Amino acid sequence: MYAIELNDRLKTFDCPHCGKKSITVWGWISKDGGAHAVYYAGLMTGHEQASARLIISIGGWGVENVDEDDVESRNWLFIEAQPTTDIYEMMVREPEESFYFGKRLLGRAMSRATALASPDLNEFFAVADFVAFNDPAVKSYLTGQAVSRSGRVGIE
Repeated sequence: MYAIELNDRLKTFDCPHCGKKSITVWGWISKDGGAHAVYYAGLMTGHEQASARLIISIGGWGVENVDEDDVESRNWLFIEAQPTTDIYEMMVREPEESFYFGKRLLGRAMSRATALASPDLNEFFAVADFVAFNDPAVKSYLTGQAVSRSGRVGIE
C-alpha cells in the first residue's frame, strides 16, 4: 500500500527555543504506486524529553505544478510522537507550534480542532505511523537508539 523514499542526508539544526542540536530528516510517501505525501521529521535529540515532530503534507504531490504557489489541494498536519515504555504515542499539535508554519509549499495548515474533526485524520495518522516504522532515523530515535543513517549518505 505505502512506500517510502528517503532524502539523501540527515540535517542538523539548532532548536530555535533552546539552541540545542537536533536532526531533521524528510522523505516522500507513495500510496498504491502514486505520489501521496511529503514528511519532515524533527528529531529533538538535544531535548531532555525525546520527541519526533512530524509534519505530514497530503494531497497534490506528483502533479506537474508550474505555479509552486498553487497548493490548494494539499493539507498538512503537525503530529508529535513521543516514546513510551512500549513504543510511542502520537498527538496532534497546533500548526503555529511547528518550525514549518507559514511554509506555503506544504499547503493549508490544519489546526488541532480541524484535524480531530476531519475525515482525513486516520490517513494522516496512518502515514505518520508508516514513517515512524519505516524511516530508519525516526524509528531508531523513537526506540531510544542512536539516530540511524541507514538509507542516507551522511549528515550535514
